[in-house]
Amino acid sequence: MTTNDNKSNDRPIAIDAYEALAVRYSALAETKAENGYIEHPAIRQQLGDVAKLKIVDAGCGPGILSAYLISQGAEVTAFDVSPKMVELAHLRTQGKAKLHVADMARPLEFLESGHFDLVASSLAIDYVRDWANPLREFHRALKPRGRLVFTVQHPLGAYLWYNPPTAFGVHYVEAKWSGFGGEPVVVPDYYRSFEEIVNPLLQAGFSLVRVTDTKPVGALKEVDASRFEKYSRIPTFMCIEAEKRD
Repeated sequence: MTTNDNKSNDRPIAIDAYEALAVRYSALAETKAENGYIEHPAIRQQLGDVAKLKIVDAGCGPGILSAYLISQGAEVTAFDVSPKMVELAHLRTQGKAKLHVADMARPLEFLESGHFDLVASSLAIDYVRDWANPLREFHRALKPRGRLVFTVQHPLGAYLWYNPPTAFGVHYVEAKWSGFGGEPVVVPDYYRSFEEIVNPLLQAGFSLVRVTDTKPVGALKEVDASRFEKYSRIPTFMCIEAEKRD
């Protein structure tokens, strides 16, 4: 893992990595301990009953969450910065989601103001340094008292993983991913302290409803006992629910 606080580039930091990983990630994510046994169950539990809701899947990747939401009766509009991921999401959702290639760091003009009941985002906003635009756009798109439910890397787990120069603030970091088969891929990211997660939400006009330190589901113990034990001690992700203030 490496860090570089001087990283500055208008190009989305992780687009090249995810274009390279898209097919492999789509095929394997649901079987990975961190995704299929920790993050996916956590965000789905927090989302609750989504039947008949109009939902934005922000940073949809290969459409795993979108497909789940559709299966539960939701109407889904989804977007991702990676064209390959959006192609895979189209296949996975069988054309039942409205899909866009878009960068959440920029205006999301295709999202109708005050139209959506819920914005969901699975491990995507981490890749944006300044959360002001995505949170402003999510707030604009939501109905009054609409919900925002999203997951990010947990500051504790991310600090131990990336080893940034300090636990405070926001830091550009990188890690080499080798668990998806094929050639390893260096994936850029941003480490973010707890206050850098919560304060932008409040400043954007949201009320904090719930913060959950994710834990592995029991099924992981049968599949990978060592990772079950590890992730039962050290939180990997954080699931946050917020509500648009009137």
